[in-house]
Amino acid sequence: MTPATLRERTLELAKDLDTAEWMPTDLERVITRRLLTAAEPVGCITEHAVRDAVWEGSEPLVRASEGRLSLLLAEITYSLAGNGRDAAGLASAQALLASVNRR
Repeated sequence: MTPATLRERTLELAKDLDTAEWMPTDLERVITRRLLTAAEPVGCITEHAVRDAVWEGSEPLVRASEGRLSLLLAEITYSLAGNGRDAAGLASAQALLASVNRR
């Protein structure tokens, strides 16, 4: 995984969400809501919040929508844990999660 991977996956999912190619499941929406709620006090998603959210629905999440959200969450975690944090990619990913939450 690279910082570009997070940006690419975020753009791909955002496009698919806008064109209804990707319809988030109820589980994906619940996890998205949890992440956004956890991000409110600090203003951004944290590695701990992503890990907690994935733990909640780990097995079904991997199967939901071909695991697309779980892959994005893995890339977010990788970016948060790495030395070369991609601030723009993380902001885009958080904006995508907000889009999912609004639908």
